[in-house]
Amino acid sequence: MERVTLYHRTRLAVLPLVETDGLRTRVDLSEREGPLDAFDLAATGRFARGRRVSGWVSRAHAESRITQLGAGLVSYTVDPRKAVANREEAREADPVAVWSDVRSLADRLAEVGGDVAALPDDLEVHIDLPVRAKLLRLHAPDVTDEDLGVYAGVVAAIADSDRVAARTIMHLALAAADGDADTPAFRAACALAWRDEPDDRELILRWRRADPVAVLEVVIAELEESAPESSAVIAGMLDESSRQADDAGIGLAEMLLESSERSLETLTRP
Repeated sequence: MERVTLYHRTRLAVLPLVETDGLRTRVDLSEREGPLDAFDLAATGRFARGRRVSGWVSRAHAESRITQLGAGLVSYTVDPRKAVANREEAREADPVAVWSDVRSLADRLAEVGGDVAALPDDLEVHIDLPVRAKLLRLHAPDVTDEDLGVYAGVVAAIADSDRVAARTIMHLALAAADGDADTPAFRAACALAWRDEPDDRELILRWRRADPVAVLEVVIAELEESAPESSAVIAGMLDESSRQADDAGIGLAEMLLESSERSLETLTRP
């Protein structure tokens, strides 16, 4: 039986861990995602104590739950024979009793002749094991210009069109966030890092070979008219990072990696 793609929402702050560790069970993330709810507490067997990773068969439905669950969007695949499913509306109506009606996703598919598109949009699918990082994809987060603040112009201009520049500014923005996920800088870093079209395997190599000063100077010049606020903030970040690199006696690329890594460590520290 073919694997089925599911869509999962989460907060932006969790995405760096998801990218490196995969999607863990809810009990593992309870300190970040909040206490176990009535649905988790009513579960028995292998799903007891919140051991689940949940997603929807419908991307559109996942996209409708930004407010409740967060702007991060992740997709992954499951074996229908190893997953159980129930309607979201049923869970919300009676989160305790709904466990008696959960059935395998394979059974749900059999009812519609194997057509995933024929399943209810709000069908939630639960597995009891973590999703390994290699089996999932992080998509472009659902952030608005208001969320991005002064970074909105640069995200719109280069996030999809120039991935080397996007990655360079991602490191600048991540460093500027200084471990605080509730900032326009961190939201911009996420928007620049993950897009709906996955990056090619050569991106990291191309980024390491590029001259970050030259890359940033081109972006600054291109944004001077269309997005002057973005241009100014990037110019200021370039000046500060260059000064720090000179003081440390290292190249700008190395400085960007070090400063963004420190920010990530603060963000993902338990």
